[in-house]
Amino acid sequence: MAGSSQNICLLSVCDATPNSFGSFEEFLVALSEKLRQEGWIHVIIFRGKPIEEVEKSLLSQGAKIRTMKPSKLGAVNFVQFYKIIKEIQPNYIHFHFYPIYSIVNYLSFLFNVKIIYTDHMGSRKPKSTFKKIIRKPYYLTYSKLFSCGIEKIVCVSEFVKSKYSREYGINPKKMCVIYNGINIKRFQKKLNIKDIRKKYNLEEDLIITCIGLRFDKGPHCLIKAAPLILQKVPNVKFVLVGDGKFKNDLEKQIDDYKVRDHIIMTGTLTDVTDIYSVSSCVVVPSICEEAFCFIVAEAMAMEVPVIAFDSGAIKEVIHNKFRVIPKNHIVLADRVVEILKEGNASDKKEMRAHIIKNFPLEKCANEHILLYRNLLKKK
Repeated sequence: MAGSSQNICLLSVCDATPNSFGSFEEFLVALSEKLRQEGWIHVIIFRGKPIEEVEKSLLSQGAKIRTMKPSKLGAVNFVQFYKIIKEIQPNYIHFHFYPIYSIVNYLSFLFNVKIIYTDHMGSRKPKSTFKKIIRKPYYLTYSKLFSCGIEKIVCVSEFVKSKYSREYGINPKKMCVIYNGINIKRFQKKLNIKDIRKKYNLEEDLIITCIGLRFDKGPHCLIKAAPLILQKVPNVKFVLVGDGKFKNDLEKQIDDYKVRDHIIMTGTLTDVTDIYSVSSCVVVPSICEEAFCFIVAEAMAMEVPVIAFDSGAIKEVIHNKFRVIPKNHIVLADRVVEILKEGNASDKKEMRAHIIKNFPLEKCANEHILLYRNLLKKK
């Protein structure tokens, strides 16, 4: 398939099974649409069969879908991908959520194919001193063995690029930054506010939202800050969106801090735009280092003020850096109170304009197309 510009083929390999129509799935659909318009072929490999909505959307844009469950053994993956590449003959293989250093990269020497990676993940601190000590030499060793076949590594923020260079020993020349994008049309403020409030039993005027109930997303930090906020702004409801194992710990903490009457837990939502539309502010108390943070971009696109811990790439995404704070629940409470009392309408319009300019889905897809074109020209 490498001969004509009309049959250039991209193989996107994703170690994921889409069970919702999230931001990554929207990116694949947008990219597939651009590739179809260019006359390119797009083959996508998922770990498992995607949900029907994702599958239909991709197929409608001309994408072809296959499934393959990767092995923990690099040699097994090498053989599987060897067979797939021999059959499909792609010009590019773009790995998403795969480990960057593996024997799979040697496939670039057996086929005329350019290998690209994006891992989309942030940074977590090593859980032990031993892991902290061996992390850098481990990755430096692997970089010597397996980096030679990599054409380019896409970083979703400058933070990720810095992490790769610092911790993984990757040559900066092999990296480029393409920020994630969001669907601007989907993330815009809804007008049926009364109906949404009734649906979720949100009678209070002031709504503070936190999305993601995993420990590393820091919802417990908001619970800890809640009594301090309520002392100064009593008429507040805290909306926690999501589910998971950490929910039981949060339930106990909610009772310990005696804020049960002010908490609504929605569970997992297929569409969070309702909650964004009625939120007075969105809190992002991540204690992990965020690679990008879709929540920040989504909330600002819907004209909702964001207060976020200083985690990873959040400073690169947020409009007002005054709202990036240290990882401290007391500071969080103080800043929430300030935001609730100031209510700056003009700033809300600026937030959406900031996202439209810097992080639209179309820009993200276009920059990927440009990257592929430039790599095709490279000898």
